[in-house]
Amino acid sequence: MKKLVSGLLAAVLAVSLSVPVLAAEGGLRKVNTYTPGQFTDVPADLWCAANVQTAYEYGIMGGKTTIYFDVDSNLTVAQAIVMACRLHSGYVGDGAEFATADPWYQSYVDYAGENGIVCRFDGYDVSVTRGTFAMILSSALPDAALPAISDIEEGAVPDVDAGSACYDAVYRLYRAGVLTGSDAKGTFYPGSSITRGAAAAIIGRMAEPAQRKAITLEKAPFQPVPISQLQNLASLKKKCTDAEFQAAYDAALAVVTPLADLPREDQLTGIAVALRAMVDSGQVTYTTSVPHYNDPYGYFVAGVSSCAGCTRATGLCLNVLGIPYEHVNENQWDHQWCRVKMDDGTYWICDAYGLYCGPEPAPYQHPYL
Repeated sequence: MKKLVSGLLAAVLAVSLSVPVLAAEGGLRKVNTYTPGQFTDVPADLWCAANVQTAYEYGIMGGKTTIYFDVDSNLTVAQAIVMACRLHSGYVGDGAEFATADPWYQSYVDYAGENGIVCRFDGYDVSVTRGTFAMILSSALPDAALPAISDIEEGAVPDVDAGSACYDAVYRLYRAGVLTGSDAKGTFYPGSSITRGAAAAIIGRMAEPAQRKAITLEKAPFQPVPISQLQNLASLKKKCTDAEFQAAYDAALAVVTPLADLPREDQLTGIAVALRAMVDSGQVTYTTSVPHYNDPYGYFVAGVSSCAGCTRATGLCLNVLGIPYEHVNENQWDHQWCRVKMDDGTYWICDAYGLYCGPEPAPYQHPYL
């Protein structure tokens, strides 16, 4: 019962906070008065004290109680949507009123859906990830409210992949000076939860442009997995000498370097196309009776290979990119290929010799064999 009452109290405080309104000159206007020290867990020297004050004064965030902000607790999806709705309403000056509802956040979800704010989720009373928080907040304001002030190259945020759902939102907020990263490299940690204190810092920059920070992030150069750390090293090297395997590694590196920043599907396709081109152009001849026919040195350097050698040449390319794979039918007199788990949990086949690169039709089944 105590937990239920606490949750209801937090909800009441969340919806009773004054809603921001549009200032005459454009942008949000302060609607609440903040007294330093009014929240017992936000002393004046706390790292986010100024951010909490800004978020409170603009009516975007309130405390869990009148005297406790709850800086270190995780923000929920519902709370993120509430903040986005208040930002949007204040910016456009529509005077929206968010009525008491059941569940308590329903009027906000309804408003968000009507105003293009990301709001459709399976659960709302769960911790929101940093990536999802960025998506929700970014959708609250138009481009005019978030002009770019930071020079952020595509691919420069080291842990936000181009194919991720939050990619566009994260880069938009980085370029607007709202997000600055968690370290010198600009790491964002999109899958981690976000605390109310960290959310206040972001809200402060969303609401008050003067708080935004210009940074420069350049895409880090591709860092291939070194030979000693290749996941399938023992299988790949076979009987190659160190010098032979280094030559094969260098050739694989040349193949994958242009593919390093692409989505995994494109990386696999690029590898298969490049290796197949070596066969079609006559650089590689099929054989099972000469040295190195079943290793990557044979494929890349000696120009001889069986399906086993093609599989290991493919696998070397994958491992250099840091992509794990299974060698299907390894060491068997049967057709062999690489089986790769994709980001969505499905499996792809990457098989230059077998003329197929794409989704696996059934576990360990090749569509052409």
